Amino acid sequence: MKKILTFTLAFALCTFCSSAQNTQKKGKKKPKTRKPISSLIETVHPLFALENIDTLGTEQLQIGGMCFHGNALYVTTLSPDRLDSKPWHQGQVLRIENFARAGKSGEKLKVTTLVEGLYEPVAISVVGDSIYVGEKHRIIRFDGLAKKDKADISSAVVLVDGISDNNFHTYTVGFEKYIKGGQTYLCGNFTTAIVKGGKRDVLDPENKDIFRGSNFIMGPLTGSEKAEDINLEYLAGGFRTPNGVETGPDNAVYVADNQGIFNPSNELIRIKPGSFYGHYLHTKNGKASAYQPTQIDSALGSPSHQTPATVHLPQSAVARSPAQPHVIRNRTGVLAPYNGQILLCEFTMGGMLRVAMEEVQGTWQGVVFKHSGGVAKKDGNDGFTAGPNRIEVGPDGNYYIGQIGAGGLWSFNNRLHGLQRFRVKSSKEVDRSFNEILTVKAVNGGFEIEFLKPLDKKSIKAKDIKIRQWTYQPTSRYGGSPVGTQKLKAESLTFDRTGKKATLIVNGLKDGSEKYVIKSKEKSSANTGWVVHVAFNPKDRGKSLLYTKEFWYTLHKKIGGKEAGAGEIVELTEKEKIQQKYQSLCSSCHVETDAGWGAPNLVGILGRKQTVIRNGKEVQVTVDKNYIINAIVNPSAEKPKAFKDAAMPPLGLEKKEASALADYIINLKK
Repeated sequence: MKKILTFTLAFALCTFCSSAQNTQKKGKKKPKTRKPISSLIETVHPLFALENIDTLGTEQLQIGGMCFHGNALYVTTLSPDRLDSKPWHQGQVLRIENFARAGKSGEKLKVTTLVEGLYEPVAISVVGDSIYVGEKHRIIRFDGLAKKDKADISSAVVLVDGISDNNFHTYTVGFEKYIKGGQTYLCGNFTTAIVKGGKRDVLDPENKDIFRGSNFIMGPLTGSEKAEDINLEYLAGGFRTPNGVETGPDNAVYVADNQGIFNPSNELIRIKPGSFYGHYLHTKNGKASAYQPTQIDSALGSPSHQTPATVHLPQSAVARSPAQPHVIRNRTGVLAPYNGQILLCEFTMGGMLRVAMEEVQGTWQGVVFKHSGGVAKKDGNDGFTAGPNRIEVGPDGNYYIGQIGAGGLWSFNNRLHGLQRFRVKSSKEVDRSFNEILTVKAVNGGFEIEFLKPLDKKSIKAKDIKIRQWTYQPTSRYGGSPVGTQKLKAESLTFDRTGKKATLIVNGLKDGSEKYVIKSKEKSSANTGWVVHVAFNPKDRGKSLLYTKEFWYTLHKKIGGKEAGAGEIVELTEKEKIQQKYQSLCSSCHVETDAGWGAPNLVGILGRKQTVIRNGKEVQVTVDKNYIINAIVNPSAEKPKAFKDAAMPPLGLEKKEASALADYIINLKK
């Protein structure tokens, strides 16, 4: 039996758009197209409008956490310190009012600075009149601050202390309210410590109750509790960079995590309490993550002890830095069909994703679509002013997106801050011809695809559908290229009589029971599930399906179906395989501008002269193919002087693979 994650009948909403096909007549040149700024789509979803309300125009609104209380928006701001050179105490708590009218007729936000001097606060919630804040090193409460205009940092009531040092990658993320036994708790995440570049770092919190890389609830809260009254209960562990948390109306908890060591892809997880999701923390000199298996060497890890992520978000194709998820709930109007689905912030690619989940044979799995993208230009109303980090619903029913940045991978398109209204359009504003994929469900032998409106059955044929599937292998190296990738063929596409649903039959689909073992030292990836990418190519050039044209479904449990015949599976070419490796292992850090992240620009690197640190000495080299191969195979042997603080993790590639990847890098073009 299957449970569908919705709260009304699954009409659904939001998703992704691909570029319209270029048409050309004989004798005319093909029009030039602008190079995409990110891999996400370049438009705002047709059911939404973006409105820039950051009328301050300063970095004051670098938003780490946000929540609504009454008619006011409360936010924490910070300027992240990537160098760990000193503790930064520049964080603030702000109360923002008049946000519903800001940006209209020149009206401005009313911003009141309530507290200053906070240490990188990334979590906030208001319970009663008290404001709870999660700093890097502690969780605190300000009594009655929701009714005041100012408080001194010294007035904070410390509830949980000693949770971290000043590693740039350790934060307290949240908070979302969690109701248990009729009492209020706060739900949040503790991120892990890493070295710039992605390698794990050892961190041993002073507080014995703290387990990094974990999701927790804290409480119960009364507004006057003391530190000794607070209980920390851990729901799950094994996270690396859980920069997003959401509590659903059914008390389900959702966490968005980022690719890294033991995390072969970005992920959106519907937490199963007591589970471990794969990111092992060093245990010799530090504490393990919650529910981390004690019988496994934390340096090597083991996928066989990992609970599978609910939905994979493939690196660079779908996401690079997923942040806060939000469950669409209690909507009427154009969003009603999407109740129960999830809007997900995507930080460094600058946009929004949409996810729908279902329970199949006791396991949650689901589909992800691209939803909104684009870079704001003149007035900030045609795209995102910075990468979406937080999303909350305001009292006016619209969504508000908080953004932040500090250069490098803290920014999207060099945009560092902002606050935007993600306004839901009225039915009168939406083009009547708008249509898209509403949701996708696993059925016997394939998938049932539901559209928002009836679709012209002649517009899509089975032969026009491109399908790929792959899995991931969690290892002690950074990230993970898709493995076992195959091209599949659609056996059939059959519409029901209404034209709103179509059944796609695909022979050869695999699920989490299918092990993929690389013939080397790698371990089985039995628990990671298989990702199925389906892309349509409508023959009417998009007239029937204006927006969503592809989806990524994470298949942990398939329902029946036939195994593929000998001629139905097409393996990827060597060029396609190496392109996958570059996208999943290299592109997130080696961006087109160096931007201070600690990873040099790879475009045009051949022949570049640079000074490297080799055996503690400075040596000038000219970059050639052998230099690139050695950097891939043994990244810690030497480092460019300009990036000496970086710590590129081992990628686990053989020399033959590294040589092919070097050839690909040499031929990169802007």
